[in-house]
Amino acid sequence: MLERALEPFGVPLRTLDALHLASLDYLRKERGWRIELATYDRRMADAAEAMGVPLLDLQVEPGTNGS
Repeated sequence: MLERALEPFGVPLRTLDALHLASLDYLRKERGWRIELATYDRRMADAAEAMGVPLLDLQVEPGTNGS
């Protein structure tokens, strides 16, 4: 995973974000897990989308308590 974290992700990422995405990439490719990423961070979302990782919709529905 460390090797993958050191490779480019298509967008500039912080170190921990790169490690998280490298872990996600490993679980998807090597373990066959289906994973959606939940993030409010635009850079991480952009990198995940570039990798083909689906994003979990984090929008709060009207009439619900978003806390």
